[in-house]
Amino acid sequence: MKWTILDSDMNESDPTGVDGFITRMDQELRSGGPPLEGFKCLYSSQEMLQITREIEVETSKYPDNASTLYVGFQTVDKFNNETDRYRKIDSLGISVVGFGQGETSKQNASILDQWVDLPDDTKAFENQWYLICTKPTPIIFIGWEISDRDMFGQGGISTPGKEFKGFVSNDSRVINAAIAYLERVRKQYGPTISMSLTALSEEIPFPINRMMIITDDNQNNQIGSMRENAADFAVKNDSYLILYDISAASYLVNPYPSIEAEREWTKVLYTQDLGIMGRQYLVDQLSYLSEKGLCAGAVLATEHGFKPLADWAEQEEADVIMIPQSMVNPGLIDRIKGYTLKKLIESTTIPIIVYEDAGISWMRTQKSRPTRGKNREEPQESLNRSAETADNLA
Repeated sequence: MKWTILDSDMNESDPTGVDGFITRMDQELRSGGPPLEGFKCLYSSQEMLQITREIEVETSKYPDNASTLYVGFQTVDKFNNETDRYRKIDSLGISVVGFGQGETSKQNASILDQWVDLPDDTKAFENQWYLICTKPTPIIFIGWEISDRDMFGQGGISTPGKEFKGFVSNDSRVINAAIAYLERVRKQYGPTISMSLTALSEEIPFPINRMMIITDDNQNNQIGSMRENAADFAVKNDSYLILYDISAASYLVNPYPSIEAEREWTKVLYTQDLGIMGRQYLVDQLSYLSEKGLCAGAVLATEHGFKPLADWAEQEEADVIMIPQSMVNPGLIDRIKGYTLKKLIESTTIPIIVYEDAGISWMRTQKSRPTRGKNREEPQESLNRSAETADNLA
């Protein structure tokens, strides 16, 4: 599902494309099942505002049973106008993730789990006016602004020329799909920061439930150090760890004993599985993580390069990928094999943590890559020298 207005959504009867988006959403999310339920189209901005307030009140009534509330403010100015209301919501212990264009102050951002500063895009779902949650009452409301572009996000709902078109629904298929998309967006626009791994754990504004980290057959000392420090990082975040064994990849030898075995075992493996396959070093690594109180499994790489790693991370719904600095600036043969940071960034929107040592780590996301000038890549203050060098070499 592409969560934006496409050219194919727009037609003569509805040049805004909102109706086309809703039709496409119904077709894709129902997947042959029953039509979307509890669905109502909205055309009145006053009705939309009333629904917004009802969702906020309903959530505030049952704070102990409230899920994360995802709120689209469109712009930082609109969020700043609502800070008193959301400060009260925050005081009840309700998690809120806000989306909109522009940077907010640290003081205002502190009342949210995360403020996601978005680029200008009047067609994208995440740039619209919405509230979505799964508890205490599952609901999704979205008001798509269909005003002239130069009015987008400007003024109040009663400003002359302001128009919205949207819907409200309690269908879990729509709610869950929208939240999954917004979770990807909040991570994609996550911070680009350089600090110790301990500090990084405290600064990342989204939950890290699943981590995929590079491992090997104990030949790379930095990978071994990373694995140990990643374990402490995972303990703090209560994360499930997936070790991606790059040493298993070979152009000449398949890590599985036969094609039939590959079909059966191409999954996250555990100590019993790995013991049968003779991967004692992975058994030992998983046992170490278990002693730390962590749940963990391993994946055997069957291909070289970061693209297969990205595919596995997407499949396993990892919240972050961790790689060692030694693989960011690799030698010629590893670059030819596809082990470059650029390749990994291009292959996934999942945030990437680059581990140098216990004192220095940095995070990159697809959307936080430095902007490019006409003839060169402009430096970005928050990246350290290693990151800039790696990106140039990648």
